[in-house]
Parts: sequence; structure tokens; C-alpha cells
Amino acid sequence: MNKEDILAKSRQENEGKPDELEVAAFGKASRVGMYLGGAICMILVLISRWLLDRADIALAGWIIYMVMQGSSNLVLYKHLKSQEKLISGIICTVFAVAFMVVFAIAVYKHKAGM
Repeated sequence: MNKEDILAKSRQENEGKPDELEVAAFGKASRVGMYLGGAICMILVLISRWLLDRADIALAGWIIYMVMQGSSNLVLYKHLKSQEKLISGIICTVFAVAFMVVFAIAVYKHKAGM
């Protein structure tokens, strides 16, 4: 096999698969998205606490953020076998569940007029 045959075969095998540049760009975009999501959650805390006087509203954002962060870390653990990702995934998932419970209690109290 000459160089051209090897390159043609490689292109055919990798057709439709993302190249390394696309994978790196996706990773960076995901990280930036998670950072901005965290920043929006912090802004939501400030708005819900100081402007709306309903701190429980901010929990909705944190629930979504922690579920995203936890599931992302658990998938990374599955593929990379990094203990750090496993621990982070478990912690974020526990926070998500805790925020869901607190949010459900707050909604119940609000509906009941407490």
C-alpha cells in the first residue's frame, strides 16, 4: 500500500466521525457553557433573593445546573475512569436531589399559604 491508498482508506473509515479539532472545540464549548450556566445561577440567586424576596426560585436554576454538571461528570468517569469525576458527579447529583427536595417543600409551603 502506498501513502495515497492509506490516506484514502483512513478517510473512508473516519467518514462522518468528528475529527480531533471538532472534539476539542466541543469540549471547550461545553466548559464555557457550564461556566456561564453557573454564573446565571448566581445572578438568579441575587435576583430572587433581593428583588423578588423568593429565594426558592433560585433553586430551580441550581437543580438544572447540578443535574447537568453531575451527569456530565458521571459520563466522563465512565469513559475516563477518573476518580475525581466520579466523586464530583456523585456530589453534584446529591446536591441536585437535595435542591429538588427543598424546592418541592418551598412550592408546597407557597401553595398552602404558609
